[in-house]
Amino acid sequence: MLQNERLETILQILQRRKQVTTGELANSLYISSSTLRRDLMALEKLGKITRRYGNVELVRPATVEFPYLFRQQENEKAKRAIAESCSTFLGDGQALFIDSSSTASFLATYLERLDNMVVITNGLRLAESLDGMAGVKTFITGGRLRPGSGSILGEVAVDFLDNFRADLAIISCTGITADGIFMSSEEQSSIKRKMLGASKSTLVLADHTKVGQQAYYRLCAPGDVSAIITDIKPPADILAAWAKADVETLY
Repeated sequence: MLQNERLETILQILQRRKQVTTGELANSLYISSSTLRRDLMALEKLGKITRRYGNVELVRPATVEFPYLFRQQENEKAKRAIAESCSTFLGDGQALFIDSSSTASFLATYLERLDNMVVITNGLRLAESLDGMAGVKTFITGGRLRPGSGSILGEVAVDFLDNFRADLAIISCTGITADGIFMSSEEQSSIKRKMLGASKSTLVLADHTKVGQQAYYRLCAPGDVSAIITDIKPPADILAAWAKADVETLY
């Protein structure tokens, strides 16, 4: 098992049990204590876990944005499934705002099949994926590249978006509840809010680990978007609240 796969497995275990011993983790993954120690150090450096007295505990801080490459690998199967569902909203001749989220980056495969598309993004990795696609005209915001995030941010990026209007905005989030869509970064929120306001419709992509989670910065209400796409059926109370707000939910 590769390290990225082990890190994902450790996080999945902690999402179920919240706290486990290092011995239990080593036995579950069939790895040595030295290999586990390196894996835990990597997760601790990313701010995902804490270690104390032989126990490992999951941390979900509301103010931390994790590096792009880790976000892309985390729950990759779920994100690919979400991107596939999202692709049903795409058609030839559309103008799209797409944010720098790791989930949205998986849309490149579906955009390649389309023609006469315009994509406006602050996502460096997505822009690279679209390079060379004859049917897609890509615009990249100016601004500051946030190290490790794959995101171009700042006032220059926000102002650049004023030059465009889109049929559809495709964004992700840090957390989503019955009454709010949340981010852990004010800078990211500014970009997403601008996209949301300058498009006819907005899709929110959120895998199951984000459903029911709340961060410190409220981007908007669920009723401000057209549809929410996730990979597992959300809890009944959240589904009911979104339905009441007239938001389509796909899972």
